Amino acid sequence: MLQETVTWDPQNMIVEPSTGQKIYVLFLVVACVVTVVKLIRIWRVALPFRLSTQANNPSYLKLLRSTHGSLAHWILCIFLGWGILSSTALYDFCNGMLNEKVTGRMVILLQIREFSALLATALCVVLFIFLVRWHVCARIERLRD
Repeated sequence: MLQETVTWDPQNMIVEPSTGQKIYVLFLVVACVVTVVKLIRIWRVALPFRLSTQANNPSYLKLLRSTHGSLAHWILCIFLGWGILSSTALYDFCNGMLNEKVTGRMVILLQIREFSALLATALCVVLFIFLVRWHVCARIERLRD
């Protein structure tokens, strides 16, 4: 009789994200949607290469400044949220390791992989918001000239 061998590949193991991670990813999606809405709102008034039409419009400059400040707050909020989520997850992870008394390297590597995936996602969203903020800042500078 042939025996079936089962191979276990930890690299392809699917780990269910925690509730906190799901909420944080939802927050990142909301941040992207809010950023796109803000970008569309400023482009609706003046298209990307037609900024000169709003050169003497103080309300448009006010809109740009408020968008600039709001995007800075979103970036800060994303980093703070990631920091809080990571620190609480690391605390829970360490408590689990202490209760287990024996921990293999694979468990630690899986946790590090989860942290790095969340950080990479957060950094991608922050990069997107930062680029939009930079665009808004450039528009403000062009209107000042």
